[in-house]
Formats: sequence, structure tokens, C-alpha cells
Amino acid sequence: MRAFERLNTVFATTKSLLSHMPAVWSRLSCALNPWGALRAEREAMTLYLTYAADTVDIIESRLDQYRNAACEFASLFNDGMLASHVAERFTCSEAEGIATFFRAVDHPDVADLWLECHAEGDDDEDDLHYQGERSEPVELALAS
Repeated sequence: MRAFERLNTVFATTKSLLSHMPAVWSRLSCALNPWGALRAEREAMTLYLTYAADTVDIIESRLDQYRNAACEFASLFNDGMLASHVAERFTCSEAEGIATFFRAVDHPDVADLWLECHAEGDDDEDDLHYQGERSEPVELALAS
């Protein structure tokens, strides 16, 4: 017990000598009290994890907003009359793009509807979605 009392007087004397040098005092106190450094590290980690949890909550709510908007968009575009009037005016890459979007937001039926209506308007044999008769028969080469 006397050893601790002697250390206490040494610590108090050192503290009074180093009071005008806060950086040195901070390093010395961390060296003399490792539990204080661990506590500071734990508090910093708690703060970082709190920031991370808040960020995840913000992103999750934003993702829900995007999901809801995409579902509303898909419900508006799930109209055969609209698709038949508009989709045939799309280029093949535009039709594929809108179909890719609807598949990505879990509405493959809407994607198929728009591709089907687009294909009805494709009248050139070179178009990707052309469904008519081909003028030149396609020859299949069999590997021997």
C-alpha cells in the first residue's frame, strides 16, 4: 500500500510540472494508465459504429424510396395500350434498356410486354426483335 502512496505523490508532482505541456501530459497519462487509452479507443469505436449504423439506416430508407418509385413506375408502364403505341417507336437498344430496368426491379412481365410491343413495330430484317419472315434462309453449319 505504501508503494501506491509513493507513486501517488510522484504522479501528483509530475502532473504539476507538466501542466503547462498538455501534449506531453496526454502521452504520459496514456503510458501510465493503459486502461484510459483502451477506454478512449472503445469510446472512439462506439462513435464510429454509431455513425456506421446511422449511415446504414439512411441508405436503407433511401433504397426503400427507390424501390417504391420503381414499383410505381412499373405499374404505370404495365399498360398494353401505352406499350403498343410507344414501344414500336423505340430503337432496339432503347427497348432492351427499358426491359433491363423492369427486370432489375423484379417486373419481368412488364419487360416482356414492352419487348413484345416493340417487336411488333420492327419491320426491318436486321432489327434485333424482328419477328417476320426472313428473305434469306439461315443456313446452319454442322460441325463434323
